[in-house]
Amino acid sequence: MRYLLNFLIVLLCLSSTMPLVHADTKTDDLYVSIGQALAAVNAKDRSALDTSIATLAKQVEQLAPSAEKTTIEQQLAPLRRERSFTATGQALTKVSTAVRTLEETGQPKADPAAEQRLRDLFNWTERLREATTEAERNQLQSELLAAWTDREVVVREKSIGHYGQVEMGLSAIRIALARGTVEQTELNAALEQFDTSIRSFLKGDPVKATKKTGLTELTALLEQADQELGAQDIPAAKQMLTTFIERWPSGEGEVRTRSSALYATIETDIPVIVSRLSEETSVPAQKQLRQIIASLQVLEQKTTYSFVDAMFVMLREGLEALLIISALVAFTRKAKLNGERLIWSGAVFGLLASGALAIIIQHFFSTALAGIGREQIEGWTGLVAVLMMLIVGSWLHSKTVVTSRQSQLATSLAGRSLFAVSFLTIFREGAETLLFYVGMAPAMTAVSLASGILLAIGLIALVSVAVIYLGVRLPINRLFLVATCLIYIMAFKILGASVHALQLTGIVPMHVVTFLPSVPWIGFYPTYETMIPQIGLCLIIGLTVFWKRQASTRLPKAV
Repeated sequence: MRYLLNFLIVLLCLSSTMPLVHADTKTDDLYVSIGQALAAVNAKDRSALDTSIATLAKQVEQLAPSAEKTTIEQQLAPLRRERSFTATGQALTKVSTAVRTLEETGQPKADPAAEQRLRDLFNWTERLREATTEAERNQLQSELLAAWTDREVVVREKSIGHYGQVEMGLSAIRIALARGTVEQTELNAALEQFDTSIRSFLKGDPVKATKKTGLTELTALLEQADQELGAQDIPAAKQMLTTFIERWPSGEGEVRTRSSALYATIETDIPVIVSRLSEETSVPAQKQLRQIIASLQVLEQKTTYSFVDAMFVMLREGLEALLIISALVAFTRKAKLNGERLIWSGAVFGLLASGALAIIIQHFFSTALAGIGREQIEGWTGLVAVLMMLIVGSWLHSKTVVTSRQSQLATSLAGRSLFAVSFLTIFREGAETLLFYVGMAPAMTAVSLASGILLAIGLIALVSVAVIYLGVRLPINRLFLVATCLIYIMAFKILGASVHALQLTGIVPMHVVTFLPSVPWIGFYPTYETMIPQIGLCLIIGLTVFWKRQASTRLPKAV
């Protein structure tokens, strides 16, 4: 069963990197490459032109099969041999027209239900106009942001220009509400800006799409704002930050797919910085801004991947899951209990389900939405996995302190839980890992990707065999202690990480405890929403251990 599991991991990881993204999610990138190629033609820069055409060809390969894609490929093929700058410029113009045709054929059809959901947003903006207290405004703002996040894909996929206008309206609302004293006139203007953008989209008004902005341009705007703050030119710094907010919607996708935490920070913090910026707050604002700049620069630097990157993704995401499974297998073998087949079956089914889900997300949703999908998968499945881990942890304890005759029901229940823990552990990590590889694949060779995955699987398999081999040779009490502690520690970590993932997608609110640090490796995040469940989990574990020990002193041993 272990060998089947390893084979499936390789198969799913490699198959998941195939181009499955709809054409309409890629046309913005095509336009950028065409624009860069035209700029190289005007500058008569042969090296830059060849690079841009090669990038464009690679992006076209990622498109879903269609007649429009074939047309683009036919027009693109002669460009690789063309040496005349004039002829190349004319050919690029034809390619641009073909891309536009592809974009038009991929536009989503009208959806009355989706349009009604957008109209429902007006309920929140109207209530915000009528709100009289800060607490009420903050609550309504959170609800509006969550409601928009749930609906934004409809606008983004159909009109990036309208999407940018709506995001600008939201930023204006954030700025108005972040001031110490809310000015009703400013807030009403921001709400009207948001409403007008939604109405314009619903009416189908033409709007010019914002030029796609890359990480370099976004970072440069923040660096300019940082320089203006250093010179104490507050108006100029505000202008740079406002320009950043205007261009952010056209470049946010790259940040969102590569670092959802940084995306959430920028969405929240930049409007607040603008609203509170003054000579008195310039120093802390500059410090906060530099942290964001440094994070964006890190994203800029990583443009290619090696087999080491592919290996570490698998090790990071898969090692914890295989440790849990291996510890459970070792325990069932040592205790001569039925359940090993359930554990491995759960792992195989979890891997198959995660592969199917990764393909569905990548194929039917935009890249930006896939980022949200990863977080929500991690969040919801993690919470269910924690519940299953508590059941299995209690069962492990029962096998050493309660007689077999008294624990038949617990054993039956835990047998199903073993399958569930194994399934959910692999499923939780598997879909996220496969989506990571989909994002990495265009920036590395197939040989590097495959070798990195195979090497990581080999290392994980060695660790798994070692855990099982050593585990069955430990005394039963010691093995029980190791397995139970591992289950409970991982439950603590997964609970914190799962709630935090749901916070990043706006499903769970976030109230930060500022004097405590984050410790991601153990799943500790200093927010009330993550700490309170983890404290509750620790209490449940403590009570379970106490109750089982008390039960062991009362029950007679089996004869």
